[in-house]
Amino acid sequence: MDDMKEKPDRNIFATCLVTAAIFLCLSPPSIAQDKPFKFEVTPFAAYRVGGSFDEENGDGRVDLNDSNAQGIMFNIKANPNSQYELLYARQSTDANTTGLLVNDSTIDLEVEYFQFGGTYLFDGETTRPFLALTVGLSRFDPGFADADSESFFSASLGGGVQLNATGRLGVRLEARVFTTFVDGDSNIFCASEEGTGACLIQVDATILTQWEARAGLVFRF
Repeated sequence: MDDMKEKPDRNIFATCLVTAAIFLCLSPPSIAQDKPFKFEVTPFAAYRVGGSFDEENGDGRVDLNDSNAQGIMFNIKANPNSQYELLYARQSTDANTTGLLVNDSTIDLEVEYFQFGGTYLFDGETTRPFLALTVGLSRFDPGFADADSESFFSASLGGGVQLNATGRLGVRLEARVFTTFVDGDSNIFCASEEGTGACLIQVDATILTQWEARAGLVFRF
C-alpha cells in the first residue's frame, strides 16, 4: 500500500516539473528582454523525504513518510548577485509510530517551515546557479484530537539553478535540506482530556533532517 501511495505523489511532482519547463519554453521571447527587477515571487511544488523523532529509551520512534510539499518564496534583490529570501513550505503527510501506538500505527502530520535568509546567484546570462541559506522555525502539527503542535528552531541549505534568470518569468530548480534542532529530552505531541494529559513521545534525538527537491515558477517585478 505504501508503494502505491508514493508513486502518485512522485508523479504529481514530476508533472509540475515538466509543466514548469514547458511553460518557460513557450514564453514569448520578449519576456527575456525586460527592465531590471527588484522582487521575485516563486510558488513551488516539491517532493520531501526523511525525518524521524526517536524516543529517549529507544522503545519507539515517529518516522515521517515521504510525500509532496508545496510553498512560496519571496526574494528582494540586495545587489546583482544576492537576494534576501522569505520562505514558507508545507508538507501534509503521515507518520509511522513504531512501538508507540497499538490500535493505529500512523498519525496525520502537518510540517511547516517559516524561514528568512538569503540567496547568492553566480554570474550567468539567462542561466544562473545559486546557493540559499535560511533560518527560522519549523512547526509539527499532529492530526489527533486536542494534541499540541510543536515548534523548533530550524535552518535550511539549498542549491540549484534559475532558468531565464534575466526575464520577468523564469523557472527555479532546487534541492534543499532542512535541519530542525529538537530540544533533547522533551515531551512532544501532548494532549489533555478531562484533566488528564499524555504525550506521544519523549524525544532523544536533537536533530531532525528532511531533504526536498522542488521546481517553481519565478515571477519578477
